[in-house]
Amino acid sequence: MITSLLVKFKHSCPGLWKIVESVNSSLTALRYPRLKAIAAAQAAITNATRTDGITFSIVTTADAEELSLFLTSMPDERVSHFNPHPFDVATLRRMARGSAFVMWKVTDASGICVGYNFLRCFFNGKSFHGLAVAANAEGRGIGGDMWALGARTAAALGLTMRATISESNLPSLRSCRRATDCSVIDRLDNNYILVECRPKIVDPG
Repeated sequence: MITSLLVKFKHSCPGLWKIVESVNSSLTALRYPRLKAIAAAQAAITNATRTDGITFSIVTTADAEELSLFLTSMPDERVSHFNPHPFDVATLRRMARGSAFVMWKVTDASGICVGYNFLRCFFNGKSFHGLAVAANAEGRGIGGDMWALGARTAAALGLTMRATISESNLPSLRSCRRATDCSVIDRLDNNYILVECRPKIVDPG
């Protein structure tokens, strides 16, 4: 219920939502001062497991134009279930400068952006995850690595990671379940579910 109200508030009162985000960013910086350092360290762990040239890195303000081009050039069907924030350069720069967003870009061996994921963090210990992968990069385990990276980063900080997924978005649902220990905690409007994700514990045996 609270999640549904927050989503509606964000879309119906964008001006007030920016004020809320600014306050949250300041408080999150105080409570989680190592947020981006931990996120970068977790990305390095992900990179060490890949041998195909795929690289995860923290988004900086210098990446805003490239990331905006990637997001705005994706076909409508690719972003029909992914509309967490505006994709313009100014918004992405503001997010990268802030203290409440952790943003990762994913590049291939040629340095081309093929994916993006983020954690929107709140000072009360909650975080929300979102991701998008280019169509030509599917089937390479990028989505699973994104889910796992987000869950590990949140856990390392003591944050609870949640995400909304359309039940029509079967690839994302399968990827989430494979890469994390997830559970459905609420059902939202328009066939969406709210999930809570934790790092998956690998059985050493």
